[in-house]
Amino acid sequence: MAIPMLESDPRSRPRPHTFFPPKLNRCVTWLCKRTARFKIRRKLKVVDIEISSEDLDTLRSLRGKRCLLMPSHSGGFEPYLVVYLSKLLRDDYYYLAAIEAFQRHPIIGWIMQRMGAYSIVRGAADRLSFQTTRKLLAEGKHWLVVFPEGQTVWQNDTVIPFQEGVTQLAFKALEDAGSVREDSDLACIPMAIKYVYLNNMESDVEESLRRLESQLFKEPVPDVASSYDRIRRIGEAVLAANEQRHGIQPDADAQLDSRIQCIKEAIVREIEQQLGIVPRANMQLLDRIRGCFNAVDRIVSADASETPYRQKLADEHSRAAAALYDDLWRVLQFVAIYDGYVSELLTVERFMDVLCLLEMEVFNERRIWGPRKAIIKVGEPISLRDHLDTYRAGKRSAVQAVSMAAESSVRSMLEHLSTEHSTPMNGDGVVR
Repeated sequence: MAIPMLESDPRSRPRPHTFFPPKLNRCVTWLCKRTARFKIRRKLKVVDIEISSEDLDTLRSLRGKRCLLMPSHSGGFEPYLVVYLSKLLRDDYYYLAAIEAFQRHPIIGWIMQRMGAYSIVRGAADRLSFQTTRKLLAEGKHWLVVFPEGQTVWQNDTVIPFQEGVTQLAFKALEDAGSVREDSDLACIPMAIKYVYLNNMESDVEESLRRLESQLFKEPVPDVASSYDRIRRIGEAVLAANEQRHGIQPDADAQLDSRIQCIKEAIVREIEQQLGIVPRANMQLLDRIRGCFNAVDRIVSADASETPYRQKLADEHSRAAAALYDDLWRVLQFVAIYDGYVSELLTVERFMDVLCLLEMEVFNERRIWGPRKAIIKVGEPISLRDHLDTYRAGKRSAVQAVSMAAESSVRSMLEHLSTEHSTPMNGDGVVR
């Protein structure tokens, strides 16, 4: 039995909105856990998973307590590794997943529910999902797994800002539990997941560069060019093509970073105009992108209309909104890209991250190279009970503080893992 993906695919066909509750089934969960290692090897090309005995002891010490597991989500396939972790710890978890993950394939959705997953419509007042989250955390029968970044940018060294909604629900759940026992607690557990390559990737780098160059240039690239020069040239070609498509004429002396920012702004602004969204003043670009995703999700997942004609109009509106997903994913894929991501820490992992993004853009497919090792690092658990008085005095500031603490912990762990475990390379793509 295959382990289903727990992240959403927004390119899925629009379907009426509903709520998919968790229906945890030990038999289905056991079968999925049993095949977890095979699935991780085949799909993720991860042949080794490393987690220290100290981190495992930390997690075991929390068994039976209310816990919110908050893993990084930069690689896109982290749910598989969390399922494997639950197998190591001999426990079952609940998972919060975007509704599209259930709608894509009914059979996969059926399996997901029986693994403990339940749905949420992003950016909407999904009361049933909120109530379920609060109830599961308050009961504390099983840990809840939430990926607080909300999106993945496919850059393993990048952490995007954590969304605060789940932290707020966790505080509310602790208050619910506290109404029964005053000594109740709930721990937020930051977790970082880092992928590293185990083999020399020179031939894979060369093959990918040639594949991209064949789609972007009429003339072959001179052999004297380094791998870094070539990937930069490829990135500039992709950028120039998108500038032309959106009618942007950059200044002759414009730096690459400013051009990248300009195209992101242009795409997001166009989508906001089509959706009738007016962003708040000084709103961060990532929050604007999330807002656009949420708006499209709400349209695509809208409830059925009252009459056939109204449903016909709603379907047309849904199809038009769904067509915006491609541009949204395009700008999200490059939201964390900046000139220097590769050069500031020239590693095989960062180079392959950017190659992956470029191949996704040019070929519309996700490539996974390997063999790889996945390293799981657990941060210091954050006790919400320690922040409860602050929360009662000022809810927003307490929620922000805990969310930022978890985010900082994950970022710090990833930085350490990148420094200690990434594979250095030179400009020619050769492992040092």
